[in-house]
Amino acid sequence: MVTKYLIHTNEVEPLDVGSEEGFQGVDSRLVIADNTVGSEKACLFRVIFPKGAYHGPHYHTESDELLYALRGKAIQWVDGVEYIMTSGSAMIIPKNVVHWMRNDWDEPFEVVGVYPDVPNFDLTGQQVPKDWEKYGFTSRLKD
Repeated sequence: MVTKYLIHTNEVEPLDVGSEEGFQGVDSRLVIADNTVGSEKACLFRVIFPKGAYHGPHYHTESDELLYALRGKAIQWVDGVEYIMTSGSAMIIPKNVVHWMRNDWDEPFEVVGVYPDVPNFDLTGQQVPKDWEKYGFTSRLKD
């Protein structure tokens, strides 16, 4: 049951995402979730990727992922295709589709996303493949 109708990003602590899930250097916050506002069905997050920050190859078994870029640019690799997200662009990543993101530019990349099928990140069923190179990923910035 929804317990709060309005929340600010600053009211939410950054996630302790850890390197085992491929997050490096990001500020990731679950703004609307079951534990912040009592959401029962969806989760909204905000992530800032400074230059060189990334989220390595992964997929979600329990929810699609919707993304909307607020500022900056980042590489978003989805199912074998590399896209460049810029301010104002949006993406849908269906569940079970491998994807990754990396900021190769000087300006921080800020993105808002939604998992429409689950009320928190833990329930997305995120899986991290072991062979990242198979998915076109390197943590090195492009020249």
